[in-house]
Amino acid sequence: MNVGKCPYCDGSVIMEKKLVQGKSTKVYSCENRKVITEDGELFEQVGSCSFRIWGNSLLKYGKRGIGFKEVRELLQDGTIVVTLHSKQGFEYKKYLITHVEYGVQVLFSDEVEEDLSA
Repeated sequence: MNVGKCPYCDGSVIMEKKLVQGKSTKVYSCENRKVITEDGELFEQVGSCSFRIWGNSLLKYGKRGIGFKEVRELLQDGTIVVTLHSKQGFEYKKYLITHVEYGVQVLFSDEVEEDLSA
């Protein structure tokens, strides 16, 4: 399923479902990102683009998954606001941007002005 344009190479970003450690998760990756695996667990990149966002990448911030609409908006606008949850049960909103190594990055208040102006 096509989500939008890749921010790094202008290829199409597609959504796939992957099985990771026995659990199904979504991964949004560039069509130019190719990986190979021999054992089903260890992946080696052989394609020209490294863009990918794992659907469960915000789990440590209390957000179950990144949805299709959120990824589409992130690819179009470059930044989105997401609602996260602390371990104490509080809700808070943070900016989310794409990141070359991690797929997405959560920006905290003091980083927002610097990163969005760059």
